[in-house]
Amino acid sequence: MRTLLLCYFALIFTGCATTVTNPVTGQAERTVMDESSEIAEGQKAHQQVLSEYGVYPNAQLQGYITELGQRLAAQSHRNQLAWHFTVLDSPEINAFALPGGYVYVTLGLMAYMDSEADLAGVIGHEIGHVTARHSAQRATRQQTAGLGVLAATVLGMLAES
Repeated sequence: MRTLLLCYFALIFTGCATTVTNPVTGQAERTVMDESSEIAEGQKAHQQVLSEYGVYPNAQLQGYITELGQRLAAQSHRNQLAWHFTVLDSPEINAFALPGGYVYVTLGLMAYMDSEADLAGVIGHEIGHVTARHSAQRATRQQTAGLGVLAATVLGMLAES
């Protein structure tokens, strides 16, 4: 019975993940989020970010950030993504990225930038998170941990019986 249950959990796990090649490392990795899923997650979360922070209402600044971001993204391992760069209307000192090519810089962080090189370093760092598929890796680790807890619970129940 235990062997059958372990086989069942192994089938569930392998059926939930696929193997992709990480564009940065070139190594194969198991994932529960393919590129189309990344893009869909990013699109969904993008709307939430915009409603929470708001876009800084300066078309010239937005255009500058988009142009700089696009130049950097064109040099990345995932230059085929439709990249989106947004300045958020927030005093927070922060920059972050969402899966699928969404990169954000807050107005608060921009106040601390001394040069375009500083800004390019921040935006490039965020592009790196998307390019290396960090969100997909995190989602895979979370699902793996959840399956581990489920398997341990079932095995614990079997051991008691």
